[in-house]
Amino acid sequence: MKKVFLFTLSFLFTTSVYSFELRSPIKEGGLIYGKLSTGEKLYLDNQEIKSTKSGFFFLGLPQDAKILKLILVTKNEKKEMEFPVLQQKWQEEYITGLQPDKVTPTNKNQDRINKENNLIKQARNNFNENYFPFCFIRPVKNYKRISSPFGTRRILNNIKKAGHSGVDYAASIGTKIYAPADGVVALAHQDMFLSGKTLLINHGFGLFSSYSHLNYINVKQGDKVKKGDEIGQVGNTGRSTGPHLHYVITWKNVRVDPEQLITDFSCEKK
Repeated sequence: MKKVFLFTLSFLFTTSVYSFELRSPIKEGGLIYGKLSTGEKLYLDNQEIKSTKSGFFFLGLPQDAKILKLILVTKNEKKEMEFPVLQQKWQEEYITGLQPDKVTPTNKNQDRINKENNLIKQARNNFNENYFPFCFIRPVKNYKRISSPFGTRRILNNIKKAGHSGVDYAASIGTKIYAPADGVVALAHQDMFLSGKTLLINHGFGLFSSYSHLNYINVKQGDKVKKGDEIGQVGNTGRSTGPHLHYVITWKNVRVDPEQLITDFSCEKK
């Protein structure tokens, strides 16, 4: 495993010494991997960060985050902590030629989008402790280029939108898509308004991956997948101007940079 940064944080109290580790950069749009010592609990926004029996955990920082606030608790002590978040420089991307109703949907289509977004949100609410993903691969091997990186400020048909939620891998229709880590298929939808044929995989401990604009889906909801299993094919369905895979990683509905999983959490030799 390649560790880019190692932050070791220790706190000394009158009756005890305890510490925890953050093993990833604290940057906006980033996924943080860390480890708690025995008996410690960690809280973010008053919600406990679930960890494995060995104390390992993930947490994600949204794009535009400025401060990370955590609370570390043991049986007798509590410590509130704040960490500055490394700011990123995001690109701007202009995309034209989209169907107007795909950029500014009609009321009818917006209702459909809302219902489909709720399906995804509900699927992401299922917590899974059977897996703790760590070694990741890219979901596509034979891609031509990254046509749109994570976080890009997008202007669609001259209308400003939110930062790009994932990574776009430009590839030919039919290019195979592989599971980046073990997990369970949380959703397999054949026709979403924006994302077309769509897959969602639950990788455990709040981490999910999603795949949009597919040409074909190989799996169904509830299927268990192993890292490297073929799960679908690149397509051009939904709101898309060309064949590509729109690949998104979320932690508890917080979108983080999928490419970081390769640079920070891959177990493959570079």
